[in-house]
Amino acid sequence: MALTGVNLVRASRHGLQLARKLWPATGDRYEIRRQALKLRFWDERHLHPPGILVDLTYESIKALQGLGIYEARIDDIIGGLKNIRIVFLDPPKGWKPTIGEPPLRMIWILEAIPKRRNDWTISDLRRFKAARLLIQKRCYGE
Repeated sequence: MALTGVNLVRASRHGLQLARKLWPATGDRYEIRRQALKLRFWDERHLHPPGILVDLTYESIKALQGLGIYEARIDDIIGGLKNIRIVFLDPPKGWKPTIGEPPLRMIWILEAIPKRRNDWTISDLRRFKAARLLIQKRCYGE
């Protein structure tokens, strides 16, 4: 199967475990995956109106400005949950992978979760920063 898009999309282990907990049905997890794979075209976002990628809307998490952590919104109801956010990391261009050079640049899915309030909690923000640090240490050796 040929690669499409300009980025590889990879999920963190924590994100996969959380998805299994929130969406026990395999079909629901595949729907989340299908939505997350739209991030393959992340580096082409300048070709679309600001804040829109294919049919996902996204924005940087303001409390984590400058860290490359974004949220993409899913408008559908999946597995009975609505207002779903895919929290992802766009690593800085200066980070070099420690194990080989992937064929495309990576976009990391940190979590997919239903958002229940307008703002992110302190706990959410700490978890996102910790996931970013873990990916940085394990995969980029920074």
